[in-house]
Amino acid sequence: MYSHIQPLITKDSNNIYQQRYQDLSDTLFNLLDTPVKSTHHIGGTSHFNYPTEPILDILVGVNNLHDITSLDEKRLNYEGFYRLHHPYKKKVVMAQFSNLIELKQITRLHIIQKDSKLYNDYLQTNLLLSENRTLSSTFGKSKQSVAITASNIRDYENQKHQLFCELIKRLSDGAKNTDI
Repeated sequence: MYSHIQPLITKDSNNIYQQRYQDLSDTLFNLLDTPVKSTHHIGGTSHFNYPTEPILDILVGVNNLHDITSLDEKRLNYEGFYRLHHPYKKKVVMAQFSNLIELKQITRLHIIQKDSKLYNDYLQTNLLLSENRTLSSTFGKSKQSVAITASNIRDYENQKHQLFCELIKRLSDGAKNTDI
């Protein structure tokens, strides 16, 4: 697997990521016996409010993670997606690579049970990072710092995951403080 963090990008002049998202979303919904119930373009390439890796992230909602087996094992492999076997909690991650030698990720599918807390956390953080410039600027600076200090891609991904967990916790704490 590609062991380096890809150079961060800040814009998509040709709207490539939005077009790739739309093409892949159409593919996911048109697969035979698809369990896919929703797709959302998430992450930095959906809004470019902070520097991000050149990887298209798609949140895929399914009714049940067990439904992914037929999609995972058969149909997505034909579309060039392969399951990443890391200890993910309550989600399946599949990646599409630039080629099968370097294994540089170009797309990630975050497959999660629709309407679960995790699914809603993804949607909420993406919405806030796309709308709140102060929050996205702070997040972007932290992410850039992690990219500089991480010793390898796994360390980077783990630290980036921690940034998202901290963001979700802050959002949850803030929501509790605003409840009447």
